[in-house]
Amino acid sequence: MTGQRSALKVVAFGGGTGLPVLLSGLRQTGVGSVSAVVTVADDGGSSGRLRQELGVAPPGDLRNCLVALAGRRRLAEVFDYRFEGGVELRDHSVGNLISAALADMSGGFCEGVEQAGRFLRITGRVLPAAEESVTLVVHHSDGTITRGESTVREAGQAVRRVAIEPSTARAPRAVIQAIEDAEVAVLSPGSLFTSTIPALLGAGVREALAGLSGPVIYAANIMTQPGETVGFTLADHVRAIIEHVGPVLTHVLVHSSRLPAPLLARYRAEGAAPVAIERARVEQLGVKLHFARLLPDSTSGEIRHDPRRLAQAVYRVATASESLAERSLTGPRSAQPDPRHVPMPSPRSRARRA
Repeated sequence: MTGQRSALKVVAFGGGTGLPVLLSGLRQTGVGSVSAVVTVADDGGSSGRLRQELGVAPPGDLRNCLVALAGRRRLAEVFDYRFEGGVELRDHSVGNLISAALADMSGGFCEGVEQAGRFLRITGRVLPAAEESVTLVVHHSDGTITRGESTVREAGQAVRRVAIEPSTARAPRAVIQAIEDAEVAVLSPGSLFTSTIPALLGAGVREALAGLSGPVIYAANIMTQPGETVGFTLADHVRAIIEHVGPVLTHVLVHSSRLPAPLLARYRAEGAAPVAIERARVEQLGVKLHFARLLPDSTSGEIRHDPRRLAQAVYRVATASESLAERSLTGPRSAQPDPRHVPMPSPRSRARRA
């Protein structure tokens, strides 16, 4: 891949398990040099305990991304090791503890993550989505409001929108710079309302994405998620992103081949279903669809994107949409008003995009 042209400058957003898959593929294929912008809204498990006890930003999603980009693979395995015995250390990973220690030693979580990246010799950068820990505020379809990422599935109600507290939490300057320097932005697959969208909510990100002249690609989820996106079509996913950060999306990347029947049956039993495409509805939102085979040849009991195929598909979409020279001539998108506390209007037409 790298022989075709120099690597793309990619800024990628998300968390959970989806963003590390994309990052791993970018590292393996050399498709792009990447800055990963990772949600800091996690409040469960080891991350939640460290957040509560030490006051640090939750390190778990950041650790997963550091491991995905690590050049020192054996050390990455150590970072990923999770204690199973004892009481105080049970369920803590080594990487979470080291990240918390580095944050304490360096005087700030952003600095601690940078040090961990150097420690692991990562390819690219891993950046917290906000300069401080944030709490996810979840507005449900029945009008109720819950606080905390871990409350979403427990609420038993569909999610309408999310916000972060404090609402003034800013994205680090390094995040804004990464967007300004990027040739392409990618929203990773993963939990829509608890990983992908929260990574976009730091103050300044919306405006920076609106100013990006290159494509903004959403690598869409293959399956819906119980307690979060049950019944969501692809258009619903796209519309949710638009309602939170404005009409910045230009392309959506979706899986094209048939899903294994035994796996589908298991997922359906758990309340999940394939995301319905409805191409016309997506394109009415001003977004172009791209289809690619994104699953591995053999699955391990889960429907997950193949890292290499996902990275290569992102590369193809980014480079086929326009040449880099043409993108520089089209200029930036116009900035949109912040929709977090007001209803979003219908997205403007963006026919000029590829």
